[in-house]
Amino acid sequence: MTTVVPFKARGVRAELRDALEQRVPLRIQRERVQPGVIHGYVVALSREFCLIAEVGDAMRFDGHIAIAVADITSLEADPSREFVDKALALRGEPLLVPQGFNLDDWAAIARSAAACAPLISVNMVEDDEGEISYVGQLASVEANALVLRELDPNAQWYPDTGAYEFEAVGSIGFGSGYLDALWQVAGAPGDPLKPRAPMSDTVH
Repeated sequence: MTTVVPFKARGVRAELRDALEQRVPLRIQRERVQPGVIHGYVVALSREFCLIAEVGDAMRFDGHIAIAVADITSLEADPSREFVDKALALRGEPLLVPQGFNLDDWAAIARSAAACAPLISVNMVEDDEGEISYVGQLASVEANALVLRELDPNAQWYPDTGAYEFEAVGSIGFGSGYLDALWQVAGAPGDPLKPRAPMSDTVH
């Protein structure tokens, strides 16, 4: 028999806390930010953010994603919890909990993610398109933005950097199979960095 763990209607953060303490896999929706469901285990929680160890459709862990608690529109304990727990155990998939992960703000999250993995995904909310992902190495943190040395989808390093303002960040991911594959193909960047010219600049 499948065990379903119900959550009392005590607010999203309280439910996240329960899931963290009980190690319950969740299905999380952020309808105002991105369609679809985040499936995984809460491994860290702060007042405003949570870190999820994602479970892919193949029943393997597939990296981590940090999201804002305020963006969550609904969440539920996975009704197939018993299957998920057993499948992960049989496949030798341990739940990895990054130690000392700082969830104070997007700057702290990006720094912590970059300390865990060579590449991070900064997912920006752009109009009605949902999240658009920008992948690369964290080059620096400015007062209002993250600066990335980016990769293109063919695992080629851009010769410059891009700045992404905190107010438009929807989530930050790291450690997924896709990011690992990009890193394996690309390797570390070798060219020196140069700031990306503003879009309004004229090139002569």
